[in-house]
Amino acid sequence: MLENSMIGSGGRKKTRKPLTVLVSVALHALIVIAMLMIPIVRPQGLPMLAEAYGLPLPVTSEPAAPPPETPTAAPVVQTEVRPLPQDLVTPIEIPRGIAMIVDPPREFTPVPVGMGSPLAPILRQMTEPKEAIEPPPPPPELPPPPPGPLRVSSLQRADLLHQVRPVYPQLARQARVQGTVILEATIAKDGSVRDARIVSGHPLLTEAAIAAVAQWRYKPFILNGEPIEVITTVTVTFSLQ
Repeated sequence: MLENSMIGSGGRKKTRKPLTVLVSVALHALIVIAMLMIPIVRPQGLPMLAEAYGLPLPVTSEPAAPPPETPTAAPVVQTEVRPLPQDLVTPIEIPRGIAMIVDPPREFTPVPVGMGSPLAPILRQMTEPKEAIEPPPPPPELPPPPPGPLRVSSLQRADLLHQVRPVYPQLARQARVQGTVILEATIAKDGSVRDARIVSGHPLLTEAAIAAVAQWRYKPFILNGEPIEVITTVTVTFSLQ
């Protein structure tokens, strides 16, 4: 029996041809492509395809209608340009002449000048003779201050008529102290030295410097033809050499 079946199957002829299979595959591919392209090219055909093939369509909600717009009042635009007082505006036409504005004379009400007038006290003060006021006596003249000595920086060496060399103190010589002593002295009208004051210097040398300068004598300092007192600076040098 198996033998007969194998023999029978081997003797049958093949009914499928390659061309038929190729045409069938191409036809199915065209149908699939057409079903995919129709919704893209013609979306309005989707309801008909859904009814033809019984396919459910997605439910889409329709957009809500916009609320009715309330009528708004049209904005008022002011087109009139009003110049400011400080703006310069070109006149519409050139005037032919200059307008002369003459104000009418004002009417003044006369003010009564009698005793009952409010201006009576003022007029009375203006008309009454005033008492002569004596000026205050001038202040007493003060005596002129006595002229003080004139300050000069230093006198020339030629103005020194008599010079006494200072005695070197023994204690300063033993301590090997030397240096310069600066004094401020007043030269009197006759050329003598008075009121010598120490400005700077070593304490061991100042007393000897004052004692020596007090014996000096200068030429009188003349100003406007008269001798005057002057204040000058005197330098005394102590040296062991």
